[in-house]
Amino acid sequence: MSQNKRIVLQFGVFLAAWFVLYFSTLVSMVEVWGSSETYKHCFFIVPVVLYLFYERKSEFVHTQLQPNYWVLLALFAVQVINMFSELLGINLFTHASAYLSLVLIVWLCFGNQFVYRFAFPLFFLAFTIPFGDELVPVLQDITAYLTVEMLQLVGIPIYREGLYLYVPNGTFLVAEACAGIRFLIASFALGTLFAYLNYKTRWKIVAFVFASLIVPIIANGIRAFGIVVIGYLTDMEHATGADHLVYGWFFFAFVLLLLFGIGQIGRENTQSEKIEGAPTGTVKVMPIQNLIMSLLVVATVGTYTTFYINSIPPVPSSNLTNTLNANEAFTPQELSWQPDMTNPHEEWSGVYKTNNNQTPIYVAKYYFDNDEHEMVSGLSRYYNIDNFTRKTIDREMTSKGQVNLIELVDIRGNNVALVYWFEVDGKRTASSIPTKVNQTISKLAGNHGAGVFIAVQVNSELPSREAKIKAMEAAIEGFQY
Repeated sequence: MSQNKRIVLQFGVFLAAWFVLYFSTLVSMVEVWGSSETYKHCFFIVPVVLYLFYERKSEFVHTQLQPNYWVLLALFAVQVINMFSELLGINLFTHASAYLSLVLIVWLCFGNQFVYRFAFPLFFLAFTIPFGDELVPVLQDITAYLTVEMLQLVGIPIYREGLYLYVPNGTFLVAEACAGIRFLIASFALGTLFAYLNYKTRWKIVAFVFASLIVPIIANGIRAFGIVVIGYLTDMEHATGADHLVYGWFFFAFVLLLLFGIGQIGRENTQSEKIEGAPTGTVKVMPIQNLIMSLLVVATVGTYTTFYINSIPPVPSSNLTNTLNANEAFTPQELSWQPDMTNPHEEWSGVYKTNNNQTPIYVAKYYFDNDEHEMVSGLSRYYNIDNFTRKTIDREMTSKGQVNLIELVDIRGNNVALVYWFEVDGKRTASSIPTKVNQTISKLAGNHGAGVFIAVQVNSELPSREAKIKAMEAAIEGFQY
């Protein structure tokens, strides 16, 4: 058997091991692609990558395959990262670990020269990682800002409160669907591919990729501006409901065609020149038995630890809902701002009466943490996004840890102030990473990552953030959850 065939066989063994180790992660990625409109383009990335390799198949003959076993060190590190990502339950990191492991396996088996020549297809595979939803609130704010600025330029009266835009004859909401995240990610992927296929000069590649990021954001602002103008001029007969989504996709298609058309102006010949194979020196092969054994230990311990720590314990017989409803101080009712948490084991919403005060409270309880019952999830909404939009959000410290203070407004201009936080083993946290860390510590201590999400409404007219936090602490004094 020739050396190249042995290397390809070795790659096949590593690839099979990678597929088995990351099978659940790969299934999770595909499920995200299928369930979210934002990531539908990911289904096309793998075929494109395979085509890019196929297009340059002649270069395989001239590429010296020489395994680089030093890459095992990086592969070892990625497995450690993946193990902790599994324990923390951060899908973005586990998905990234799957991608990085595959690239490192290619580098390990085929060597430096191969990775150098096929760097772009390997890089482009990163677009299979579902990412970007975290940018939606930022993009909503940018879109609202651009829309207001352009409306003021043309003299249309406009008033903004949160993400609501008020014109004399109607109201518009810059909703999550209007943030433009789908178009931004798709444009970034297509722009990166276009730059690779059409440019050789580095600054041109960087400039076009940068344009593929900036142009969609500006274009989305122009689209929103156009929708408001159409609604204003037609007395809200057009550009409302589904109309503006249809208009938007036609507009985005036009913007992409325009962007790629302009990109053709500086197009360069990117046809690969014939490359003769040439020795690149001998790579010293270090003893790898210990490294391979360590890699197997990390994979085994990580898998076992994840299985053990994420095992599902029995749900306690005590029932939060029955306990609270049996107490005269609690009146269950649905709240106008009620959060939409991801599959809690129990949730309760209503009014808590104490010291002549009536405080609206929402509680979501998780008796353990896993993929089905995930307290910190990108799918959760910490207030009703159909009824309210965010005006401001601040982080504040309390005696038990950090909390969020958020100001909301509805379409009629009514203001609501909420204080919300996550709580694990009595420790309050306001954001995802610290909460995930606390849940991991809880799992290691045998508590399975149990936690509570709590949101409390306070008086929005209180003069300061400190006063609102004090009001929250006083309102929930004696509240057992």
